[in-house]
Amino acid sequence: MYDIMILLPERLDILRSLKSSDIPIDREEYSVYFKNIIYPYSDEYDIVVDCPYGRNYGNCWRLDSFPDESTFEMAVKVYAPYGKLLAQKSTTVHLYDKKSYDNITLLCIGDSMTRSEVYISQAANKMPNVTTVGTRAIRLNVNHEGRGGWKSSDYLAEYYDRGKGVSPFLFPVNCSGEEYFGDKVFFERLESDEYKNGYFYCGSRAEKIADGMYCVDEGKLYKYENGNYTLTDENPQFEFSFGKYLERNGIAPPDIVSLLFGANDVQLTAYEDAEKAVEEFISNMRKIVSAIKSAHSRVKLVVSMPVCGAEQYAWGKQLGCRGSAKRYEYLIKLVGRAILKEFDQRRDENIYVCPMLAVCDPEFGFAKETVTANLYSESLVGHQNNWVHPNEAGYKQMGDALAGTLAAVRNIQEK
Repeated sequence: MYDIMILLPERLDILRSLKSSDIPIDREEYSVYFKNIIYPYSDEYDIVVDCPYGRNYGNCWRLDSFPDESTFEMAVKVYAPYGKLLAQKSTTVHLYDKKSYDNITLLCIGDSMTRSEVYISQAANKMPNVTTVGTRAIRLNVNHEGRGGWKSSDYLAEYYDRGKGVSPFLFPVNCSGEEYFGDKVFFERLESDEYKNGYFYCGSRAEKIADGMYCVDEGKLYKYENGNYTLTDENPQFEFSFGKYLERNGIAPPDIVSLLFGANDVQLTAYEDAEKAVEEFISNMRKIVSAIKSAHSRVKLVVSMPVCGAEQYAWGKQLGCRGSAKRYEYLIKLVGRAILKEFDQRRDENIYVCPMLAVCDPEFGFAKETVTANLYSESLVGHQNNWVHPNEAGYKQMGDALAGTLAAVRNIQEK
């Protein structure tokens, strides 16, 4: 018999509504969906919430009326039929006012959910004086490092362009950030009508190589001098260097770096390979976190728990028989548990966990479509139609969770 997992971090950081405000945009709502945080989940369970505030709506605990207290306890208890307590988990809720803070810079790194920019924009616009940084900016006036289809391992490995862009954090070991131009093919594609507006390239800026800089071409390292490329190393060694990334792009060390990975890392993993895949994922996250902290120890790091996906219909529509909604849910929750185990009690190291997993509405946080039940039926049925990506509402809920974490970081930073 397996133990039931309740995937709550040790604290929930939540923005509260402005007091005595009638402006709808200033209202805040924070929901913890039981189906997201409990595994395995069953409708037969009685989910009891011990908390002096908020409401248990059956599918979630929701806080939309805010007390004067800034801190209180909340416990989730899972009961089986006949009243047997199966599992329980407590967390501390911290509430933050949307007050004026000093300016901070935020760098978000991740996959297509970061590339969508919606949760970043939502978080950055919740509170004043948040400036986003990064080499990509697609449509919502935020900068970031989001790349669709990318795993955490891609940021550690993709130093030359094989059709999906390059990691901006990879540099030849013996080359400074200012000396290294990047991948020659990647920048050529940014100037090509065939590629520059494509999924993997739009939002990145085209640049010209300067005399004396190094570049990579099909995995080999060249030096550009007087209009010519001279081969310097047929098998260059690359490293993930956060310091060189900042130097190369003229970015000052950001105050906060947010990481959101997991969806692509485990999406098509078999049950039999689950533990290995999760361990590889956490190993990659350790490397990325360590590299960032080694370059700039004062940077605050936010590690977000990735969200669950949509119903099986959406998986079948996108992937045929290759994907399983229930298997993905299981794997994402293993990822969430691993993130909590690795990072949840490290605030003294300026590492914070953001519980995006908990807050994305599993029913209405994903786009839906209406289709006929089958070829011959006139009955119309509604189904979620995107297998892993939330709709705008779901992304905004993720942004609310990140905004709360940013508020916690900023509050600590001011003390």
